[in-house]
Amino acid sequence: MKDKERHAYEKWTDGIAYEVAFWNNACRWTKTFMSTMRWSHLGSVICLEGFDANRFLLSQPAGKVLDVGCGMSFATGNFVGEGKVRKPLDIHYVDPLAHYFNAIAARHKRELPTIEFGMMEHLSAFFPNQDTALVIIQNALDHSSEPIKGVIEALQTVRIGGVVYLNHHPNEAETEHYKGFHQYNINEDNGHLIIWNQEGRSDVTDMLKPFATMEVNRQLDTGHIIAVIHKKAAVPSQAKNDKTDIHSLCEKMMTSQRKAQSIGHAVKYKLKYWAFNTIQFFAQSLSYETKMKLKKLIRQDSQSHE
Repeated sequence: MKDKERHAYEKWTDGIAYEVAFWNNACRWTKTFMSTMRWSHLGSVICLEGFDANRFLLSQPAGKVLDVGCGMSFATGNFVGEGKVRKPLDIHYVDPLAHYFNAIAARHKRELPTIEFGMMEHLSAFFPNQDTALVIIQNALDHSSEPIKGVIEALQTVRIGGVVYLNHHPNEAETEHYKGFHQYNINEDNGHLIIWNQEGRSDVTDMLKPFATMEVNRQLDTGHIIAVIHKKAAVPSQAKNDKTDIHSLCEKMMTSQRKAQSIGHAVKYKLKYWAFNTIQFFAQSLSYETKMKLKKLIRQDSQSHE
């Protein structure tokens, strides 16, 4: 594992405490839970911003739908159909923090679908049959430790003719000052998907041209960056190296094990978790409108310093 990859992975693991604290408090009270679930489309026909997923799936043979990095908002609908005629999707909610999230739902007695464990950076190992019609990644690609690898893995997972759908806030790492999971920025430049941070910039549209076509746009009303990626050919073997993956995963496992056995690390994690948990305890007591105003002010302040 290269130093750059090790650094990205360690930054990602350091962000777990914040993410768990956020969702623990989002689910704590009925009021905050219902506010969070305002984004949920559970029980509804699938609906995605800037892409008619329902129409696409109706035109396709049956296949899996993966909501990767789903968190606990369940923003993706779980039915497909028109009018009163509809049927349930074979949808899988997937997140690397599934064990934490399922425990949070049980602790606060929230009746939510079970989230499956899976990592975006190794998605094809969790869903190896290439029988997936649609992979959805919303506000999660820029939270991963290796986002470009995550896109390639998603394309490896879908069948030819399938779609990988991305929806993200622009330049979120800059807005969040590279804290927690926010280590990469997603942006659009002349119709191209750009992933960048302080260490470099990659044109993902150009990278995927040999085996995928991509439509990228910035939504006028929300500012979200939407990318709809159509797989047109098999992902070439040189784009994915299983031996390197195994080597990297073994090193990550031992790195995590070494850190877990460190008393200092355990104390640091607990302190971070309870600090974030306390902050989120009060933050979640604010109204949704107040939180959005504060976030807008933070974004404006960040942009003024670019």
